[in-house]
Amino acid sequence: MATQSLYRRYRPRRFDELRGQEHIVHALREAVKMGREGQAYLFSGPRGTGKTTTARILAKVLNCTNPTDGEPCCECDSCTAVERGTSYDVFELDAASNNSVEDIRNLIDKVSLGTPGRHKVYILDEVHMLSAGASAALLKVLEEPPEHVVFVLATTDPQKLKDTIRSRTQHLQFHLLPSDTLAEHIKWVAHDAGIELNDHIIDAALSRGGGSARDTLSALELLSAGGSDVDDSIDLSEFVRALVDSDTGIALSATAHAVSNGHDPRTLCEELIRHLRDLFLSVMSPELVSVRHDQLDQLAITARDVGTASIVRAMERLGSALVEMRFAPDPRIMLEIALVQLTRDDGADDQSALLARLERLERSVAEGVSKPVRETQRSSATGKAIVGGRARRSDASGSIPRPESATTQPDANPAPDPQPASSPTGASEPPAAQPKPTTRSSQHDSHSVGAVWSDSVRSSLAGMARALFAPASIGAVVATDSGLSVEILLPSEVHAQKCGAHREAVQQQLAQSLGMVVELTLSVERTTPTSDSRASSEIVEEPVDPNDIIDAPNTPQRSPEEEIADIFPGTRLIKTTED
Repeated sequence: MATQSLYRRYRPRRFDELRGQEHIVHALREAVKMGREGQAYLFSGPRGTGKTTTARILAKVLNCTNPTDGEPCCECDSCTAVERGTSYDVFELDAASNNSVEDIRNLIDKVSLGTPGRHKVYILDEVHMLSAGASAALLKVLEEPPEHVVFVLATTDPQKLKDTIRSRTQHLQFHLLPSDTLAEHIKWVAHDAGIELNDHIIDAALSRGGGSARDTLSALELLSAGGSDVDDSIDLSEFVRALVDSDTGIALSATAHAVSNGHDPRTLCEELIRHLRDLFLSVMSPELVSVRHDQLDQLAITARDVGTASIVRAMERLGSALVEMRFAPDPRIMLEIALVQLTRDDGADDQSALLARLERLERSVAEGVSKPVRETQRSSATGKAIVGGRARRSDASGSIPRPESATTQPDANPAPDPQPASSPTGASEPPAAQPKPTTRSSQHDSHSVGAVWSDSVRSSLAGMARALFAPASIGAVVATDSGLSVEILLPSEVHAQKCGAHREAVQQQLAQSLGMVVELTLSVERTTPTSDSRASSEIVEEPVDPNDIIDAPNTPQRSPEEEIADIFPGTRLIKTTED
């Protein structure tokens, strides 16, 4: 014989045993005590929150022979018959499978019949799934029900019900249970059932239950059967750390690890969205998070590190990826694309990405921390960016490693060259050799600086600076004693004047990317004239001699009639006289 499930074994039998629905318990208990129970109720709310259980308790107390303070005695014949499901006073109908007009008509035919108890209670579960004809038939009996009949309609989607049906019922809304209430409840159930619990099992059950008492008890039963091996839940902290650090390598590595352990990409995406929602609610509305209060503080700290704008953007992008997975041949690719876009938002220009970057900037300014600019690590052999390069860096302090060319620093105050002694004969000595540029500066030319400019500097600019320097290109690059002199070529003088207001910011960004002192100059790009333009510019106008002018031959002009006759041979002109 199979063991009865925990959620059935510990189903509440009285109003005072219901958890987290005090507003509904108070309303129903007072109505029963004062004899003012309604003839039609509508119970709505998420699954597993006690809608059907409450309807059965109401049916018991309405027919109980010994009610006490609005509570059923649970000992009389009527109460025990309701609990066993053999009562002639209670009729339960699953509207999901009995949703036709004929089913409702059979119910209506039995409404007027008498019963042994004081009330006949009809419980219609999932009433929103009734067909249009069945809803119309139900509406008729709800308008004028017999005095001894009480209808209890239960649904998880009240918006799908007709307004005419909702207006004829007393609507009571069930809520998801708070995490602390659920934690106490499952501890009591585990103690009574002889189940050993630890904090890890409780947290996993609360996370899987999502505020539903039935789902939480089902998860508890499954987790307790697994013993010490609680579950194969996904570690989402790596994904959150990737969002905080904007590290694509960590995000892709965590995805590969989860998929290799057998997790479906769709399930992984759903779990990540659910976790991001908990992070968002931990700041905005902590009472809606299905975790214990001692863990809310840690969630709130993590949420502030990520930023609310970044959390909302991540949920939107992952939600879109979840929709795209339905039609993708490989759902994992859509998830990886979304994670790359979320962790590499430097080049994104949508509003949510700009808000996320602005929020990070404001937070760093408020904290007084200047984060170094992220440098893209590239392979020395191919020159391509290394995926996850920042995740594999060897610097334990977390600082970004500088290129080898940045290790040699020039002397701040170079010693002056000794002046040569004057020649006694007055002959001029050859000039002293100029100091060679440092090794670091000599390694950069216009090509390498142009690659850094297009790969990292230009994409890291923001606002008007990014728009103005979009058509700019690198011109001459000259090594100096202190660093580099870089020329920026712009299309016109007016464009160069507008870019001058942002020259300092761009110069500082380029210097950070190259790891050396940079002096930036703005120049106008000179276009090279083509051979045709050079040829046209070399044409010299010569004076014209009037004697050389030759008159063109005179050709007799032809009338329109003659032209038409040539085009249409055989035609003749007919002249008519005007009246």
